[in-house]
Amino acid sequence: MLEIIAPRKNKICLLDYNYKKDIENRCLLSSLNELELNALEEILFSSIKTSISRLSKDIDIQEKTLLPILKKLTSSELIQIDGEIVTIDKKMRKYFEFEYKRFDENFKPDLLFINNLLQKIPIHILPIWYSLPKSSNNIFESIIDKYFKTPHLFERHISNIEHEKEIFLHIIEDVYNAKDFEIEAKVLQKKYDLDKETYLECILLLEFNFLCFQSYKKTKKGFVEVLSPFHEYKAYLLYLQKTKTASIENTKSIIRKRNTDFGFVKDLSSALKIAKKPISIEQLHDNLKKEISLKDTDIIITSTYINSVLEKLIDLNFLIKKQDLIKSASKTDEWLGLDYEKKALHLYYHPLNTLKNKNILPTLIAEKAIKETEKSIIRVLNNDWVYFDDFKNGILAAIADEKVIKIISHGKAHKYFIPTYTSEEILFVKTVIFERLFETGIIAVGSLNGRDCFRVTKFGKSLFEIS
Repeated sequence: MLEIIAPRKNKICLLDYNYKKDIENRCLLSSLNELELNALEEILFSSIKTSISRLSKDIDIQEKTLLPILKKLTSSELIQIDGEIVTIDKKMRKYFEFEYKRFDENFKPDLLFINNLLQKIPIHILPIWYSLPKSSNNIFESIIDKYFKTPHLFERHISNIEHEKEIFLHIIEDVYNAKDFEIEAKVLQKKYDLDKETYLECILLLEFNFLCFQSYKKTKKGFVEVLSPFHEYKAYLLYLQKTKTASIENTKSIIRKRNTDFGFVKDLSSALKIAKKPISIEQLHDNLKKEISLKDTDIIITSTYINSVLEKLIDLNFLIKKQDLIKSASKTDEWLGLDYEKKALHLYYHPLNTLKNKNILPTLIAEKAIKETEKSIIRVLNNDWVYFDDFKNGILAAIADEKVIKIISHGKAHKYFIPTYTSEEILFVKTVIFERLFETGIIAVGSLNGRDCFRVTKFGKSLFEIS
């Protein structure tokens, strides 16, 4: 669910332009039926001066049917009728050409459309509305950098939005929580008991705040007015929706690597206790394997797993080698006195707790790449068990600069770049999750029908939940 959280002073002031005329014309447009819209389209593509008879012929309707339509359009100051002659106002034609695009079946309220929308506003007002530096050479590029550069930037803008009218904020939540992020205007008007003018005033504020945009969908019953996010962000949201990882339905047969969330931390503790007195590495290995096998009778404890426990303790300098024997370091007494959650936190933040996997490219084993990969589990934070094979199809991790999700342009068009990952990068992500996050109790791992699976633990959710 989208929530509006922290307030920020809203600087959009509709009084800075003739917004009442804008609302009046939008009311007119929303009231037009298909025949009237056809007449409007013909007028928009006619010469500045035309005639009623010519329009009647071009639209293929009788003059007596056309006349009421023309009279309806005169209220907008788009046309003037003098006997047979119809004169089209250049300024208003430009306005209606722009607004008429919303009825096109291929219409997208994209960044190009937003750029044109802002041309309604005096250019000296825009830096005030959007808190831009006066030295900005390209106002719209500055707006893109400030609000649209990445989904995270735009989401922060949404979260920080403020308005004195609660309905304004409720409409935002309704749109972003609607199916496919689109909702009909009549639903919102009925829900909040809004007349058309009041509703359209809200729409203007939403559009100039880049939050939602008005468009029309053609149906068998005519055009239906809808509200949705700007196109590039909506496409990003639909991608997230499409690649959402489904939870495993039947989890009873999952074979867990360890039957408790802090299993690895507990095994570290057990090994340290066994090694209180000097012991050979072989004996420590055997004793630890026996102890874990007695505790978890349902799982098979492999020598590889025991080696990973002992190697971790050696890497952390928790085990000290003395000749042919090994012993717990004295500093581990304090660590052993911690509860399992604090032990896991200590392990998670320990500077010597690094990834060691010969199959991982050295260029990937960097702190930033690891942290960004860890954050990828946020997508399944509220899931139960998931297959890694399903999860990897929707991985979004900025493991390198070229993997950052950001707005890119193709000529005049824009889109959010969604990264793809090589098999080596997928292996890196899996290693971070199935080794580092498992070892620190953030992830529980297992297998089902020969497929690796995992879930975020209660402890993991407390660390990664989005506040």
